[in-house]
Amino acid sequence: MRTKFLKFGLPIAVFALAIVGAFASQKADNKVLAPETGWINYPTPCNVSVSCRTEIGPVCTMFHLGQERQAYGKVNPNDLTCSKVLYKIP
Repeated sequence: MRTKFLKFGLPIAVFALAIVGAFASQKADNKVLAPETGWINYPTPCNVSVSCRTEIGPVCTMFHLGQERQAYGKVNPNDLTCSKVLYKIP
């Protein structure tokens, strides 16, 4: 009985452990993140919506009325002003 376990069970257990280890060691950067709505504060606060993200990178911008403008997010969804710095979606 012991030799059957060593011949069949142990290789399966080692293989399963290798699979679990491979998935556990994946970098967190590979996850898909949901975009956050950014807003252009021109000519009025939170006027035009833009898709941005919260992960640090290049600042989220959009061409609006002939100029490139920075988009900001709302700290609280009910805010009337937009001041949260957001970043471009790659």
